[in-house]
Amino acid sequence: MAERQETSVMVSIQEILQDAQSREAQEKVEAEQRAREAEQRRLEDIRRKQEEEAARLRMQEEERERRAFEEQRRQAELQAMQEATIQRARAEAESQARLAEMTSRQDHERQLRALSQDKHKRRVQMIAVALGVFFFVGAIGAGVVIKNVMDQKNAAEARANQLEAEKQEVEQQTARVKAELEQTKDPEKIAALQAQLEAEQKKLEMIKTQQATQPEKRLGGGGGGALGAATPPPGRKAGAEKPAKPACNCTPGDPLCSCL
Repeated sequence: MAERQETSVMVSIQEILQDAQSREAQEKVEAEQRAREAEQRRLEDIRRKQEEEAARLRMQEEERERRAFEEQRRQAELQAMQEATIQRARAEAESQARLAEMTSRQDHERQLRALSQDKHKRRVQMIAVALGVFFFVGAIGAGVVIKNVMDQKNAAEARANQLEAEKQEVEQQTARVKAELEQTKDPEKIAALQAQLEAEQKKLEMIKTQQATQPEKRLGGGGGGALGAATPPPGRKAGAEKPAKPACNCTPGDPLCSCL
C-alpha cells in the first residue's frame, strides 16, 4: 500500500516535471517566435526605409535629369536662335553687298553713257540738275514756311487752351467768393470779399478780351497781303481781270490745303 502511494506520488511528480518542461519548451518556442517576428519587423522596417530612400534618390536623380534636359534644350534653342540671327545677318550683308555692287555697276554704266553723250545732252543734264537744285531749295523754303505756320498754329492753340483753363479757374473762384459772400455777415469780411469779387471779375473780363483777340493773332495779319499781291503772268496786263477762285474753306495754316 505504501509502495503504491509512493509510486503514485512519483508519477505525479514526473507529470508535474513534464508539464513544467513542456511549458518551458513552449515558452521558449514562443519567445523564439516573437524574437523572429521582431527581427522580421525590424528587417522589413529597414527594407522599407531603404526603399523610401532609394525612391527619394531616384526622384532627385530624375529631377536633376529633367533640369539638365531643360537646360540643354534651352541652350540648344538659344544656339539655334543665334545661328539663325547670324545666318540672317549674313544673308542681309550679302544682299546689301550685291545691291551695292549692282548700284555701283549701274552708276558706272550711267557714267559711261553720260560720257558718251554729246555736248547738247550734257548741257540739258546740267540744266536739269540746276532745276532740280532750284526746286529742292524751293521745297526746303516751303517746308520752313509750313513749319513756321504750324508752330504758330500750335502756339495759338496752346495759348487758347491756357486762357480757357484760366477762365474756368477764375469762374470757379468767383463762384466760391459769391457763395461765401452770401453766407457771411461780417462787414469787414463782406468788404474784403466784394473787393476780391471785383478783382476776379476784372481778371475774367481780361481773359475774355484776350480770347476775343486770340483768333486774330492766330490768323496773322501779314500773310494774306503777300499771297494776294501775286505778279501777273507773262502776256497778261496788270489790270486784266483774273478768273474767279472757288471759296477756300481750309483751316488757316493747314499745310495740306490746296487753295492756300
